[in-house]
Amino acid sequence: MVITQGITQVLQSVIDSKHEVVGIVHCAPTNEPNKFLRATGRFLTGIHYSFTSNPLSLELFSRKLQIPYYYLRKGDSKNLEKWIRCVEPDLIVIYSMSYLLKENIFNIPLYGTINLHHSYLPEYRGPNPLFWEYYDYILDPGITLHYVDKGEDTGDIICQERVFISSGEKLEETGQKLVSTGIKLLSEAMEALENGSVGIKQQPVDTPTRRARKIKPEEYNKLIKWEDWSVERVFHFLNGTPKYHSTLLKKNSLYRLGFSIRVLDYENCNTSGYNVGDLYKEKSGSFFVCRDGKIYVEIKPSLDNLFTKIYPFIS
Repeated sequence: MVITQGITQVLQSVIDSKHEVVGIVHCAPTNEPNKFLRATGRFLTGIHYSFTSNPLSLELFSRKLQIPYYYLRKGDSKNLEKWIRCVEPDLIVIYSMSYLLKENIFNIPLYGTINLHHSYLPEYRGPNPLFWEYYDYILDPGITLHYVDKGEDTGDIICQERVFISSGEKLEETGQKLVSTGIKLLSEAMEALENGSVGIKQQPVDTPTRRARKIKPEEYNKLIKWEDWSVERVFHFLNGTPKYHSTLLKKNSLYRLGFSIRVLDYENCNTSGYNVGDLYKEKSGSFFVCRDGKIYVEIKPSLDNLFTKIYPFIS
């Protein structure tokens, strides 16, 4: 059984494996949409599916494959427990979940419950590891497959691997490296679990890094150390956190919703005469000013931000 939040390569890899998927649990986002928005999302994805046979939502995806589907809201563990005992999974695989799973759930399967986490545990425990790895300028992040226990990403490690990235590497490229590595680790682990040959490594109690917490959009600009970081480091962080770029536009929220920022390039140069951290537009283009250079960006009208707001309601 798989617990996840969208139609991902990880979910598809489990379905394409030799193992039977007996259930898909769709974990509701932290800020769950109201009934109207959720109904609107289901209506729109239903129309898309009727014309293309391409499911955009987990519900339609599960229906197409005839796999039992469950929509999980926070605090619904008793009903989920009953549902899981009906589908009788030997193993639960988690990839992206909004909150911690309770003991009455993760102890059900014969082979336990495992989670694929985007860090080299015990580093960056928490829901937002990639953000903080980019923030701390970590160029060798990793991915870990571990057992789920009562703690936050504290269970025994089954396997893990470092992934090396370049300074300034964009989030989608880093994410793809991690996903590809994670799929490989998950495939190997499922085979080992079935054969009874899986090894485990206990995690230390303490973590050497900050907790990978979620941030509020209004925190983003304040977190960037414009005066202290080099232009290369700011460029790297921006490339790893595109979700928050529009908050750098010092306009109202409606304006930000309709525009996107695309990071282009940077140059080391003298920036005396400019305010560090501000956005400027000149003949050479739009750019943010750092203490030792400029980061060039493209600002244009975009529906991407709007879709990002809607997507959790339809996935």
